[in-house]
Amino acid sequence: MSDDTEPFVEPTERTRYDLLRSKHVIVPLSVRTKLRVCGLLALLAALVGPVTAALPVAVRETYFAGNPTMTRLGAVAAVLVGVVGLAAASVGLTVVALYVDRHPDPSEDRTWTLIAVEDAASGFGFVTGTLGVVSGGAILASGLWGTAAVRRLTDLGIEPYLVYEPFPATPRLTAAAGLVVGLGALASSAYVDPP
Repeated sequence: MSDDTEPFVEPTERTRYDLLRSKHVIVPLSVRTKLRVCGLLALLAALVGPVTAALPVAVRETYFAGNPTMTRLGAVAAVLVGVVGLAAASVGLTVVALYVDRHPDPSEDRTWTLIAVEDAASGFGFVTGTLGVVSGGAILASGLWGTAAVRRLTDLGIEPYLVYEPFPATPRLTAAAGLVVGLGALASSAYVDPP
């Protein structure tokens, strides 16, 4: 597999797919780089388990009735939604990369379909994935600074440790999902060729 840094290629030597992709793709990164970003974001989501387990005793006693890593929390649900977005993006980007690897110069109709799939996967992963992982993770991590930090958020109308029973999102489950998705995306990025 080739590296992300390739020597200059004359435009006449590039395929129709390469030319259309370079001009019309919304996020101008290689598929390999996009998969790496998805993988790193998912691994960041895997930190919700350790972060919740490391909460100070005062925060645990004030905001939790049982084990924090097994409690269904709203902020963890946001992180899990982000992980699902990253998983969908990783699958879509991998499918595009594998198709282009097998068919280096697809027809024009197929090229537009591939560009649309890549853009949809990138948008879904980068927007939904990033928002869910970063916002939910930051809210959960607020307790690491003690009960005063949590109270400040509560005064602003944000309840970091709001129990949300309808959605089975526990920090332990979300950490496992983030780890699986992250390692899967990074493994795909090692396998696929750019773009």
